[in-house]
Amino acid sequence: MPGRDLNGPVTVINRFRVKGDTGKFEREFHEHSQFLRRQQGFDFLVTVRLIEQPHVYVHLGHWRSLRNFLDVVHDDTFLDRVRRLGALVETEADQAVSVGRLLHDDAAVGDADVVLTQARVRGSGAEFEHRFGALTDRWSRLGGFGGSDLLRSTLSPMTYLGLSWWRNGDACVSALHDPQAEERLREVSEIADVTTERTVHMAYQRVIR
Repeated sequence: MPGRDLNGPVTVINRFRVKGDTGKFEREFHEHSQFLRRQQGFDFLVTVRLIEQPHVYVHLGHWRSLRNFLDVVHDDTFLDRVRRLGALVETEADQAVSVGRLLHDDAAVGDADVVLTQARVRGSGAEFEHRFGALTDRWSRLGGFGGSDLLRSTLSPMTYLGLSWWRNGDACVSALHDPQAEERLREVSEIADVTTERTVHMAYQRVIR
């Protein structure tokens, strides 16, 4: 299957739907994140919370290799933490590889400045990636753009997740209403079923060395 090279980098994507107290979940998940940051082969993490569904969180854990991630998931401490989190949430999981990354600046933590673009491609993956690149290029020409990462699922290769961010929420809103960007997004939607979600940036943290 494409993207399953054990020595290649991988992004583990978890979508959590919290069943009860979000504060309790955030505290428990923060501890779990700090555990991950200390593991061999961990690179960095991003966590966001949906604006329209504030009990839904999306977490992206970036690993230097799939092998590193698989070594950690068999650790007893990891399994215990996952069991505790599992009692608090309903979870959807995926693994993906980056097929297009553009980095300019960090997003402000605590602001509504990150957009998730979920897409299930109906036609050519290469054409979708080209059109998404055109959308990202337009955003990059506007003020306050921080960057974008397009991730292609290794479990369902015609499924993508785009992560785009701005330096603050105002810049994000302005970019989403830019007429040329709206046209680029319509072109993306011609060949894929697309869902766009604005989110609050909860965390961006690198490995603890």
